[in-house]
Amino acid sequence: MVRSCPECAKVQSDPPKVPIHPWHEPKENWERIHIDYAGPFLGSYFLMCVDAKSKWVEARELHHAPTAENTIALLEEIFYTHGYPVFLVSDNASVFTSTEFKSYCAQKGIQQRLIAPNFPQTNGLAERNIQTMKRRLSKMQDDNTPIWKKLRQIVFRHNATPLVSNKSPAENYLHRKFRIQLDAVFPTRETTTTKPILAPRQLAVGERVQIRLFIGNKNIWEPGMVIKKYGTRHYQVQLDSGRILKRHIDQLRSTLVQKKKVSFSPNDQILDTPGHAISIPQLPPNPNLRKPNPVNGIPVPPVNEIPAPPGVTPDIRRSHRTRRQPGWLKDFQT
Repeated sequence: MVRSCPECAKVQSDPPKVPIHPWHEPKENWERIHIDYAGPFLGSYFLMCVDAKSKWVEARELHHAPTAENTIALLEEIFYTHGYPVFLVSDNASVFTSTEFKSYCAQKGIQQRLIAPNFPQTNGLAERNIQTMKRRLSKMQDDNTPIWKKLRQIVFRHNATPLVSNKSPAENYLHRKFRIQLDAVFPTRETTTTKPILAPRQLAVGERVQIRLFIGNKNIWEPGMVIKKYGTRHYQVQLDSGRILKRHIDQLRSTLVQKKKVSFSPNDQILDTPGHAISIPQLPPNPNLRKPNPVNGIPVPPVNEIPAPPGVTPDIRRSHRTRRQPGWLKDFQT
């Protein structure tokens, strides 16, 4: 009779709570994700997205009230990196139950799972991470760092922190250890490959080679000689013109072409310039031409002799100042 009384039923105690039925663990990472909004908190809204299997967290900040349009934009930013999940668990907020959001999930092949209204325990994975994020942001209020940087640091450290299984969400999701700044105190070890490497061809010092030059977007092979060796793949080569270059072994090839030798006749004058020789043939004697006068060891080319009137000093057309070496010889070496 008491149970059938309407007035007694209104003030009756709540029924005993039953154990929460846990979600089944997905077979793959990012198969089922739990999402929820937090805020307004510190002047912003935060979208929390958690992977059900690896516990990997993604969080985004929103400066305006959440709508279906900006929620889809934030999720697309996350999905472009991780892909689309199979199941998406959320509460019954109007953002997630709107026609636009349902149409988006249907187009991307995402199956929505809505929890019971006003029962956030069903979506406890997202709720728990929201509480953690709020608590950490509250501790960092005295820091003048922008909120988006604080949020990024919180998510980074969360994904690198080991769970009960002694593995971090990053290890569960990426199947590798998440390297953080603290790992810099440990010595790094370079991995050596066990795959046999064929020995490259070798060139000896003094060997004649052809070197590849890149002139005018064309490959030109110039002869030269190896003068120095760096390791097993780099060489220093001197071209026949005197230019010294460094090249990889792939830019060199052996050759039997010898350096050209320049011969001169006894009647030729030699302009002795470092790394170069120019033959100047002697002209027949001409009484109207002045003989060459050496200036600092460099012969002066003959100039025409202009007869001067009696009593007038002849005008010397070429001065006897010190002559400089031609500029086009500056790239040549001895």
